[in-house]
Amino acid sequence: MPAPTQYRDFAANVVLPLCRDRFFDAAHGGFHERLDLARDPLPVGHKRLLVQCRQLYVLSHAAVLGDASGHAAAEAGYAFLRRHYHDRRQGGWFFKVSPEGKPLDTSKDLYGHAFVLFALAWLHRAFGAPDAIMLARDTMDVLQRRLAAPSGGFWEQASEDWQPETGYRRQNPHMHLLEATLALFEATGEASWLEAAAALVALFRERFYDAATATLGEHFARDWSPDPHRGNAVEPGHHFEWVWLLHAWRRLSGRAEADEPAEQLFQTALRHGFDPATGGIPDEIARDGSVLQGTRRIWPVTEAIKAHAARVEAGHAEDAAGADRLIGHLFRDFLRPAESRWIERLARDGAPLQTDLPGSTPYHLFQAAAEAARVLAGR
Repeated sequence: MPAPTQYRDFAANVVLPLCRDRFFDAAHGGFHERLDLARDPLPVGHKRLLVQCRQLYVLSHAAVLGDASGHAAAEAGYAFLRRHYHDRRQGGWFFKVSPEGKPLDTSKDLYGHAFVLFALAWLHRAFGAPDAIMLARDTMDVLQRRLAAPSGGFWEQASEDWQPETGYRRQNPHMHLLEATLALFEATGEASWLEAAAALVALFRERFYDAATATLGEHFARDWSPDPHRGNAVEPGHHFEWVWLLHAWRRLSGRAEADEPAEQLFQTALRHGFDPATGGIPDEIARDGSVLQGTRRIWPVTEAIKAHAARVEAGHAEDAAGADRLIGHLFRDFLRPAESRWIERLARDGAPLQTDLPGSTPYHLFQAAAEAARVLAGR
């Protein structure tokens, strides 16, 4: 069986049923944070906004691809999201609630809000979910009014009443905000979402991308200067993820201003993003390519698959072989189809470090499988 088809089948036969049947909390609504090795819920005592939205994405994308078996879970999950996370007084969305839905952390988190927008785009696209686009517009409006920073981009944390924390900044929430605005443009065709995406691409070029080293900065001070303590640390997984996103930007906008940075990020990730000792993708490297954190999580492999698929779609047919190799790596080291699960994180030597199943990971697994099948299956 071709690698993209094998991976598509894993997403359809393992990832989707886990989200629909195991992560979904039939007793209280919403989705569990984590499952144990037996695929039963772990009692962690909370449900984060991020996990709710990523689970809703998987169920929605599956429906767009023709399997709407998760519609009931998505409908109930969307109701739980609106009932327990939406701040009707101050605007925006709470960060964390109890398993039953009582507020535990009412702070406002840019990363979480990016995934609210992303989930709303997919819920609208898959199910015509009531008020999804209205809520998306309201959410983007409150981010622009409350968290826009004078040096560009957004502050990434704030109190319940939107008092921002301004001492530390990251590219990562902005990357997912770009993903969300592109998804909303695809879902609606509204030019305002493409305009929001353009501002984030400009921020990437001006602040995140370092042309001298062809690397993507992760950690910054409030003025977007590199963080004095962690500014040298970069993540290969995010290099690959930006390659995929910048390809999506090019495809949807027709604009080419980010083509060269995308090319350079891809080459950097190929050159330095694979541990010479193991062949895996380390969690963190320095800008010179030396390994800083040799542990390996599953999600960078999925992002590398997406980047290779994007390259093939852009005309680099030779990168299909790299995608096949990465899918093989994913199955060899991380996926356990016979047990309907995956391994989340490995030590540098390949020993499992985490065997429970986080509810945030199906988003990575399903999206990469869908992209590989869309671009590579049948080649």
